[in-house]
Amino acid sequence: MYLEWVIQLNNFFKQKNKTEKEMTREIKKAYKRVANNLIKRLALVNPDTMTYDYLRQTAKYLEKEYKKLNKRLNKDIEKAIVNTVEGYTQSQVEFYSDLCKPLSSSFEDMFIKVNKQVLDNVITGKMYGDNIKLSDRLWSNHNKTVKTINDILTDGFISGKNSKDIAKDLEVYCNPDYLKEYEKFTIHPKSKNKVEFNSYRLANTYINHAYQEATRQSAKHNPYVEKVEWLSGTDDNVCDLCKERNGKKFDKNKVPLDHILGRCTLLPVIEDDLEDIARELKGWVNGDKNEKLDKWFEAWEVKRWYQKIGGLYERTTIFRLV
Repeated sequence: MYLEWVIQLNNFFKQKNKTEKEMTREIKKAYKRVANNLIKRLALVNPDTMTYDYLRQTAKYLEKEYKKLNKRLNKDIEKAIVNTVEGYTQSQVEFYSDLCKPLSSSFEDMFIKVNKQVLDNVITGKMYGDNIKLSDRLWSNHNKTVKTINDILTDGFISGKNSKDIAKDLEVYCNPDYLKEYEKFTIHPKSKNKVEFNSYRLANTYINHAYQEATRQSAKHNPYVEKVEWLSGTDDNVCDLCKERNGKKFDKNKVPLDHILGRCTLLPVIEDDLEDIARELKGWVNGDKNEKLDKWFEAWEVKRWYQKIGGLYERTTIFRLV
């Protein structure tokens, strides 16, 4: 049984990593489309006669394009978050259903509720304690991008650059393909990252935190989980904090979230023998008293199968929190 659980988790992590890579590619493609349109717009004017007013009009054009891009990104990131949370909780449903088939529907009910709570915590910002929504964070990124674009124009003009050179600065900042040039470029002292970086950082951090929040909430009421183990890599890219946390088992109610762009894994620790857990669940289904299982199902306001009638299990509502 334990091996099957490990396989289920590995399958989830493979899908999660695939989702993150796809999201990164889509973000780059979206910003590349805007950059291509910028290049076409700049090509309409002779670079030697391009005016500063035309660059200001171009900045307004970019502001509108990035606003539309952010709306699309918000939908794409939310979809990735939903897929990640559902993928993790489904692995939990399959694991516990394998332990006790008669409770399959009850576990499905339970983890549907986990999904809803986790998604609410993530999307609304409750997870971070600041109640700043994902859409608001994207809007903040948008405002920073617009400010940087205007700073490129203003500072270029003040420093005496001609419109042709300012246009090149703008193109380098906006084009994801100009990474090497950008690293050598000094466009504006406050512009330390490429235009797409904040969106990439936000998307991948949210996806990872959504998975970690699903792990935390799933473990919170689970009577078979008291600790959650933190697993980090051991290569040079791992920060000192994550190296310190690697292998540490946190109380399930005190599990921290990873840092921005973190890649660490949270693993619920089940110390009881899985065969014993299976027997306990089946005994409870057949009517054995078990306070800890009562509380587990009570916490998520779900139903259980508990009475065997004519070879079938009757589903009965128990408990409801108010």
